[in-house]
Amino acid sequence: MISLFIRCAWISLSLWVGGLSLFVGVVIPVAFRTFKKEEAGRFLDPLFPVVDRWALVWGTIAAGCLSLIFLRRHLEIRSLVMEVPVILMFLLTLHVTLVMHPKIWEVKRKLHLPEFQGTAHGQTLQFAFNRLHRASVQLHLVILALGLLSLGLAPRFLR
Repeated sequence: MISLFIRCAWISLSLWVGGLSLFVGVVIPVAFRTFKKEEAGRFLDPLFPVVDRWALVWGTIAAGCLSLIFLRRHLEIRSLVMEVPVILMFLLTLHVTLVMHPKIWEVKRKLHLPEFQGTAHGQTLQFAFNRLHRASVQLHLVILALGLLSLGLAPRFLR
């Protein structure tokens, strides 16, 4: 039974990290090389909810399987070594998906309203957007780094 959980954790973690790697490492750079900045943003905007759902689905499965492995192994430390980075990845993914992205979209929506164009409030909104966007990018890179670390640890700790 535990081997089924191990396979499930390995596959879900691979799909989670692989999907994020593809989006961050290929789709986003190609979009910004192909289109102007604003066009790339319009192209990528509808993709973020898809990537967020992808991450939440596979993150839930990976974290759940690793939790079951940890419990089935009677709380062995070697299982916890895998559990901690994946749970941290999952919590950061939840934060980005449920907190940061809605704030980014709200600020972006307000930025395009005519009453804020060329005003001090518009500049404040642009500053807020830049700050939120930068933080989102940094958190995605942390999630990706933790995922790559977890995939590197997996062969040793998921036996």
